[in-house]
Amino acid sequence: MKHGRLFGLVAILAVVALASVGCTDYKKKYLALQTQYAELNTKHNSVVEQNKTLRLQLAEAESDKSRLSSALQTATSKLAAAEAKAAASPATGGGSTGTGAETTVYKTTVGGDILFSAGQATLTDPGKRALDSIADRLKSSYSGMTVRVYGYTDGDPIRRTKNLWQDNLDLSANRAMAVTRYLSAKGIDRDRIETIAMGETNPVASNSTKAGKAKNRRVEIMVVK
Repeated sequence: MKHGRLFGLVAILAVVALASVGCTDYKKKYLALQTQYAELNTKHNSVVEQNKTLRLQLAEAESDKSRLSSALQTATSKLAAAEAKAAASPATGGGSTGTGAETTVYKTTVGGDILFSAGQATLTDPGKRALDSIADRLKSSYSGMTVRVYGYTDGDPIRRTKNLWQDNLDLSANRAMAVTRYLSAKGIDRDRIETIAMGETNPVASNSTKAGKAKNRRVEIMVVK
C-alpha cells in the first residue's frame, strides 16, 4: 500500500515538472516574438520616415521644374514678341530688307474659336470659309505683297492637350502654320507668307474673363508694302 502511494506521488511530481518545463519554453518563445515584433516595428517606422523624406524631395523637384518651365515660356514669349515688334517696325534703307519704309496696307483678325476647335490646330469648315474670302482679297488687291500670319492664344496654360502642345507658343505656331498652308493652297505664293507664333503675348483683352480670352484667341493676317 505504501509502495502504491509512493508511486502516485512520484507520478504527480513528474507531471508538475513537465508542466513547468513547458511553461518556460512558452515564455521564451513569447519573449522572442516580442523582440522580433519590436525590431520589425522599428524598421517599419524607419521606412515610413524615409518615404516622407522622399516625397518632400519629389515635391521640391516638381516645384523647381514648374518654375523653370514657366521662366522658359516667359523668355520664349518675350523673344517672339521682340522679333515680331522688330519685324513690324518701319524698315530703313540699308537694313536687312533694303526695301525702304514698310507700310501696313491691310490687316484683318479672325477669331481662333471660328478657325479651330478648343486646343486644336486643324481648321474648321467655318474657319476655311472665312479664309476663302480673305485669300480672294489677297489675290485680287494685294498681289505680290508680303503677307504676315500671326497666331495668338489666351493666357491659360495648356492642360487638356498637353500631349499635343508643349505650351501656348507651340499651339499658336501650329495654328498660324495651318492658316499659312491653307492660304498657300488657295493660290497665295508661299514665299510671300511669313508665319509668326505669338503665344499669349500682346493680348487685346483681359484674360480674367471668358469673353476676353475669346478675343485673345485669334489669328491676325497683315499685308505689308
